Amino acid sequence: MKYLAFDIEAANGYQLSSICSIGIVIADERFNIISRENIWINPKTKYNLNGTRQNVGIDLHLDKKLLDSSPDFSQVYGKIKSLLTSREYSVLGHAVDADVRMLNAACVRYKLPCIDFEFFCSQLLYKLYKGEKEVKALSKIAAEIGVEFAQHNSEEDAYATMMTLKYLTQDSGLTAEELLEKYRVRKGVNKDFEMSRPVSLDGQVSKKRVTIIAWDKIKKYASTLKVKSDKYRNVSFCLARSLELSDSDLLYRVIKEIVENGGRYATKLFKGKFYIYCEDKSEQDLLRERRVDELAEQGLIKRINVTEFLEGK
Repeated sequence: MKYLAFDIEAANGYQLSSICSIGIVIADERFNIISRENIWINPKTKYNLNGTRQNVGIDLHLDKKLLDSSPDFSQVYGKIKSLLTSREYSVLGHAVDADVRMLNAACVRYKLPCIDFEFFCSQLLYKLYKGEKEVKALSKIAAEIGVEFAQHNSEEDAYATMMTLKYLTQDSGLTAEELLEKYRVRKGVNKDFEMSRPVSLDGQVSKKRVTIIAWDKIKKYASTLKVKSDKYRNVSFCLARSLELSDSDLLYRVIKEIVENGGRYATKLFKGKFYIYCEDKSEQDLLRERRVDELAEQGLIKRINVTEFLEGK
C-alpha cells in the first residue's frame, strides 16, 4: 500500500473555498518518496500575501503573480479527485478534517460533486502513540522527531505529515494499519459533503453516550422555541462541552438566545462559526479547545465568552 499525504491552504481565512495550494506527497510502503508537488491554485478572491488574515503572522509563501496565473479549483478538481479516491493510496493529513472542510467548500463554490474518500490523521495517531492528552501542532511534532520543513507551505506540510507517519511506524515496529488497529482508530470519511472525523474508539463509548443524551435534550428544547429575529440567521454555534453537559439554566439561556435570533446549535466544531466557552473549563474543554485554536488560526471559527454572548457584545 502506498501513502498519500496532503495539506491544503486557503488564501482568505474567512472564505473556506479560497484554496490557494494543495500539497501532495506520495510514498511507498517503506516511506521512500515517490513524488511531491505543490498544486498552486488561483483562489479568485481577495487575499493577504502575509497570511490568511491581516496581522496574523502566518507566512503562506504566496506569490501573487504565480497565483494569478494558476488554474482555478475547477481546473484541478479532476486531478485532486483522482488522487484522493485512488485505491492505490492510503490517504492521511495532519488535523485533516480542516482540509476536508475546505475541500468541500471549494466543491460547493464551483458546483462540483463531492470528493468521497477515506483518510486518517497523523496528529491523532501521534498523540495516541505518545500517550499524551493533547494533540500537537505539526511544527512541534517535527521538532521532536527531527524533521525540518517550511511550515504553512502545503507541499512542505504534507511532507512533514508523511515523515510523522514514517517515524511512528519505525519507532513502533508496526505498519500504519497495525497502529490504527492497535489504537482502535476509525478512519475519517467524506461522503456527500458530510464528514466524519478520524477518532479513537477507546474510551469513547461511555462519554459519547452521555454526550449524545445531552445533545438530544438540547435539540429537543431548541425545537420548542420560535425564531423572533434574524440577528444570527444561518449562523451556527458550538458550545464548550462542560456547558453542553451542564443541563443548567445558563445552557438553556444560551440555546434560547441562539434559536430565537435565527441561529443554529451545532454539535460538531467543523460546522460552527462561533465557539461559546466558559471561564471554568473542564478537562474535556481544554482538549477540545486545542482543536478550536487550530480552526481559529485558519479563520474557520471564532471564540466568544458565554457572558459576552448573552450580553450581546
